[in-house]
Amino acid sequence: MKKFLVLAAIALACSEKKVGIRTDCVAVERVTVSADCYKDTTGLLLTADSPSSIALDWVLAPLRDTTGAQTYVPVYMTTTSNQLVVPDSLVRKYPKIGVAFVGAYGCPSDIYFSFVRRMDGDSCARWYLQERFVKGD
Repeated sequence: MKKFLVLAAIALACSEKKVGIRTDCVAVERVTVSADCYKDTTGLLLTADSPSSIALDWVLAPLRDTTGAQTYVPVYMTTTSNQLVVPDSLVRKYPKIGVAFVGAYGCPSDIYFSFVRRMDGDSCARWYLQERFVKGD
């Protein structure tokens, strides 16, 4: 049994991912949100301006109010393209969804995006870009 535990520990130590900065990175400069009426059944579609052949890692920052003056529990998601559908279970609870990171594995992501839900004159809930800024500014 001890041999098995030692082998498992060695396998875990050897499989640890070493993440260095990649030189082939295409930085995400813009994330857009679907302009369609949000219906609470289809999720919220976010699209990054990177090539669709690149898998992207996303870190979402769901916020309880639109000021952004509170902490959040990050939500980690990965897509095989440049689009992410944020599930309704998350979208319904939060009026503001931040994108704290979006990029290919091992690539830097310096821009923060946030989207807020607003009711339009046609009684339709739509999501709009509220903020886009370079982190650290």
